[in-house]
Amino acid sequence: MTASWLLQGCLLVLISATLWSALADDSQPSSWRGHMMPLGAASTRLPVRTLETFPSPIEFFKNYVYPSVPVVFKHGAKRSAAFEKWNDEYLKSLPKAQEQITVEIRKVENRTMPPTSMTFAEFLDRYEVYDEYLVTGVPEFLKTDVLIPPPLNCDNITATMVDAVIWFSSGGTKSVLHNDDVDNINCLFRGQKELLFANYTKYRHQIVFDHPEGSYSGVDVEKVDFEKYPEFKDVEFFEAKMEAGDCIYIPYKWFHQVNSHHSNIAVNVWWNHLANIIPTPETCGSPNPSLSLADVSFSAQQEDKTEAHKDFKEELQFFEDPIESLKVFFTNGEAESYTEEQFFELLSTKMFTLQGGAWTREALDIGHEMFELVDNDNDGLLTQEDVEILMQQQEDGSFYIEMGHRFIMLIDVVDEVLAKRKATIQQKLLEASETGKSAAKSPPSEEQESSPDSNQEGAIHNDEL
Repeated sequence: MTASWLLQGCLLVLISATLWSALADDSQPSSWRGHMMPLGAASTRLPVRTLETFPSPIEFFKNYVYPSVPVVFKHGAKRSAAFEKWNDEYLKSLPKAQEQITVEIRKVENRTMPPTSMTFAEFLDRYEVYDEYLVTGVPEFLKTDVLIPPPLNCDNITATMVDAVIWFSSGGTKSVLHNDDVDNINCLFRGQKELLFANYTKYRHQIVFDHPEGSYSGVDVEKVDFEKYPEFKDVEFFEAKMEAGDCIYIPYKWFHQVNSHHSNIAVNVWWNHLANIIPTPETCGSPNPSLSLADVSFSAQQEDKTEAHKDFKEELQFFEDPIESLKVFFTNGEAESYTEEQFFELLSTKMFTLQGGAWTREALDIGHEMFELVDNDNDGLLTQEDVEILMQQQEDGSFYIEMGHRFIMLIDVVDEVLAKRKATIQQKLLEASETGKSAAKSPPSEEQESSPDSNQEGAIHNDEL
């Protein structure tokens, strides 16, 4: 009996010590699994969905763009001539290879280091030897070799193209963890890539970029320091491995980090996520299978970019300097003070991306946090005095990071509501199209023939957004 009690006592002490150790370890980020290891090394990793063929634009937007789901398209890049033609000898032989291009001077991305310029031919002679990485808009003389991916081969999608960028290195490149305010299909013509994703919607409150001006985190992706970046402890990642010839869809705003291996060439196509894109048989028509990058106009490559960004002027100003934007609100004399509700109304009126959006519970919570940041005396009113105090207090820049982060989240929450509306409208348009086809096969009734407005019934317009 004594031995039994002694054994039980020892077990209790051991269990207590183990629990205490676990609790103690959990309070010390330096003891967490994955500390000072590559990003996601100790995290749950789920595979990104893979398709063997490209879906149609309708299916792509319905199943992947609107719900924001990454997907790999196996062998999708093999359609383009670039997959067979783009070896170094061919590229050097092109007369336009003497054109100037932009080169990053480190393959492990460092966005604080300025790029350099050289000719394309010079880069081809150097890239296998030097720590250099070509990242630039696809040169005009290469655009005919890259076909528009079939899911984007639709007039009302190609009209919203932002940019096409080539990524070219000898391998070993590592990007920072970042996100993009566009949608993206990336096609790999040479080498291999590994991509880590984190769902933006799930982690946008948890992962706050310390470099919001560039939409990236300063975390060292090769050695994650949980002391500095504890937000990455419990992140669940998605993982994709690309082989030469594959393409991948990277959803708007999803956090991602990319590693490349071996001699590596990829081209990505960015399009405007905020555009009112609703692919249907009518809006897409009969796609041209030979449509290439050369046949499309990209807004980022236009000499005059003012027109492309005019709708987002207020957003850009507010994001870059919210205090200055608030000063303008008061300088214009629209009001002497704003309640929280009036603050929301002001944002909805001034910001193009918030117009027509639904303020969900999450949006209201984010808006409340923004209002608390600017209401210095917590009296429930935003006044010019509050703004003046903000100007005096924000020497460390923390306000700009916190405010900018919440403002971007607010835009994205409202956008998610609009994406659901687009999906609903697309479904109605498809159903109406099918109904129209069925009706066309049957002779019209006397009642239909006598009704001049019958074709207008049930009409759905994009202004429903």
